[in-house]
Amino acid sequence: MRAGLLLLGLVLLPAGLNRFGHFFAAEIFTWALYAMGFNICFGMAGMLSFGHAAFFASGAYGATFAVLYLVRDPWVALAAAMVAATALAILVGFFAVRVVSHSFVIITITFSLVLLLLAHSQKDVTGGDDGLLFPPLALFAGAGPSLATPLVAYYTALAILAVAYVLLWRLSRSPLGLVLQAVRDSERRATLAGYDVQRYRWLAFVLSGSVAGLAGGVYAITHAQVNAQLFDVTVSVDAVIWTLIGGAGSVLGPAIGAALILAFTNAVSDWIVYTQIPVGILLILIVIFWPRGLSGVWRSWSAGRPAA
Repeated sequence: MRAGLLLLGLVLLPAGLNRFGHFFAAEIFTWALYAMGFNICFGMAGMLSFGHAAFFASGAYGATFAVLYLVRDPWVALAAAMVAATALAILVGFFAVRVVSHSFVIITITFSLVLLLLAHSQKDVTGGDDGLLFPPLALFAGAGPSLATPLVAYYTALAILAVAYVLLWRLSRSPLGLVLQAVRDSERRATLAGYDVQRYRWLAFVLSGSVAGLAGGVYAITHAQVNAQLFDVTVSVDAVIWTLIGGAGSVLGPAIGAALILAFTNAVSDWIVYTQIPVGILLILIVIFWPRGLSGVWRSWSAGRPAA
């Protein structure tokens, strides 16, 4: 019910926004989708990855290559984004899920850094910092409104985010989702219960990479450009921050965290040069006093319990 009211509010929101507001909100929806994808790996399965920028960027480049070399269809581009990110997640996950804790973090960040260096060194393919550009796409393969129109980008990103939310909400309550949460809570108990922990960790990692790649595809088709900086580790760190602040394990929490932080940094950027400082302070307070994030605070407040 609350999610439905939130969606209705977002559908009506453009009436009170200007063109920049439409485009900025579309960007928030894109990063919110990325955060929800990361949450499958971290919040649902308990694997802290610092390499998810690789999946977002590979999805963005997959979509771009599809537009440049296959067909100018945004939906084909999104499919290509998911294929590219899923293939990469299958490869990285094959190695990453075989280790735990700090070793897992090291493997994911190492893969991400290697891809960042490759993206910068292979400028003929990736465009490097200058990136790759393509003419704005029409919504339906050469027909319909242009995705360069901020309002069209807004509703396209919102629709994809809404569909992804429903699917991830169902996943969190499915038998698979419950197994992933059991693995997160105690790998030993999950193993004793007869589950192949490594297999389920790999599956969660691949699903997480796929959704992150979809977000990268949305970024590409709404911006009509990509660049090598999308592979940067800061993109991975952002996902961790948004998820911790919004609430790891909650489907909507990471999206809310992304939306709040992006809106806050945009609002104060004219007065505060280093917006990372107040965000860092907020993150410290959240981790110490409200470890379940803002979504956990809301659930506790709704139930009349202390938030800590």
